[in-house]
Amino acid sequence: MRLEWPVYVFTACVFLAFALGVQFLSLSTGAVVGLFLLLTVAYAWVAWVMIKQKAVLELHAYIQCESCGKTTPGQGKHCMHCGIVVLPSTPEA
Repeated sequence: MRLEWPVYVFTACVFLAFALGVQFLSLSTGAVVGLFLLLTVAYAWVAWVMIKQKAVLELHAYIQCESCGKTTPGQGKHCMHCGIVVLPSTPEA
């Protein structure tokens, strides 16, 4: 299940508001802290939505390491547990 586009738009708007507020406006320390807290809450909300929709599981294809036997992300060159070079498995014809 993919994330819906409003989640991305909302997060981008919050990041943009923080960047513009800090860069172009003469804001007090309290306002910058408030914008940072808003950004943190928005980021946590996006992470919560991703977990609820199981979108995080789509980010990686996991493969089995031949050395330690644990699963590791398939797009890397090394096992994230034991560090050996992992050769991508090729489909057999």
